[in-house]
Amino acid sequence: MRGDRIPFSHILPIIDLALLVLMVIVPITMTSVHLYEASKGATQVHIQSGQFDMMLSRDQIVPWAIRAETMTRSRTVKEINLPGVIFDTLISLPTSWPSMWHPAALLAETWDALVYPFFCLPFWWLVGCGLDGLFYKERFHWSLLLTGTLFSMFCLAVTFGFHFGLSVEDQADSGALVSAALSWTIAFAVLPIAWIAQRIRQRREPELQAASL
Repeated sequence: MRGDRIPFSHILPIIDLALLVLMVIVPITMTSVHLYEASKGATQVHIQSGQFDMMLSRDQIVPWAIRAETMTRSRTVKEINLPGVIFDTLISLPTSWPSMWHPAALLAETWDALVYPFFCLPFWWLVGCGLDGLFYKERFHWSLLLTGTLFSMFCLAVTFGFHFGLSVEDQADSGALVSAALSWTIAFAVLPIAWIAQRIRQRREPELQAASL
């Protein structure tokens, strides 16, 4: 029985969306507010950082803040939500393959930073179901076991592919991506581990009941 606790299958997607807010939405908002304040009501605002120097129209502050903040965070967001590439690929196959599709009005990095957390929500839910089965003994359908096992094997294959299929230079640039693939391999493996643990408990229950008599 769940009682009044919140299941992991709900908690993990909520955390995923919270990270989107903290990593992307909040920085965009703060940058926009800062630039509006710096403009002091003028039609343009002066932006300077090191050798970067430009005049930005006041009505372009929010679009510029979105581009600036998502370009620096896109890769991290994608690594955290790596399985989201599956939905990204499915969308791109009939439209722009082998390139990944994104709206013409947005940079690819902006699109990825904004949508990958949503693409990955089903996978966070799936891992949460495995944690519910492991820690709270909640039974789940065999289809979840199969799905989790297949995804774990797929992520493991991706990990080995990055590790052994890339040059030393490319591996240095892809270290975080390899770590992300390995992390998701372990996360998806929670489902078969939980299923095995449940089967062991089921076999031991008659013995424990007999011993208690």
